Amino acid sequence: MKKVLLSLLLCTFTATGYAQYRDVKLPEAPKHTNYRDYETQDNGFWFAAEAEGASSAMTVRRNMQFASATFTTGYRFNEFLRLGVGLGTRIYVNNADVRDTENRFAFPVFANMRGNFISAYDRDGVPFWSINAGYAVNDGVFASPTIGYSFGGLRNNFLIGISYTISRFKDYKKENTTFSYFGLKLGYEF
Repeated sequence: MKKVLLSLLLCTFTATGYAQYRDVKLPEAPKHTNYRDYETQDNGFWFAAEAEGASSAMTVRRNMQFASATFTTGYRFNEFLRLGVGLGTRIYVNNADVRDTENRFAFPVFANMRGNFISAYDRDGVPFWSINAGYAVNDGVFASPTIGYSFGGLRNNFLIGISYTISRFKDYKKENTTFSYFGLKLGYEF
């Protein structure tokens, strides 16, 4: 009886040891070599579409508002720095009382720099910064920094931000003047 129990115990240890060292086949890597998972890449091209509504807050002069849509594309070096160029359209309200033109439209062409304040790898949302600087056709030079919140993922994000736009153009007296606006931006970037 001892021999039978000893044999059974020996077989059990042998079988258990074999199970620990057996070969396991893992799935093969994808065969298509040109495949890139852009969602996980730190660098590469990016695109953003944003809508903005803004108003000046003058106490002495007449106020003016605008609504704009911009499209930006560029290169993402990492999640903390993206450089790009963009263009858009802007429509003014209370235009004739302030600007030297009856044309209510302006067309911004600008350079853009943006990035995250903190890493988005372990978070669904992070604060971001952005700066647009350029020239608006039918208007003049402008600069627009934005601070906001980006949520969604590493590469595909919804954006909400508060912007401050400073713009230089000729007023109704044909003098160069500077106007500043506070605005709200909503957008999407990927």
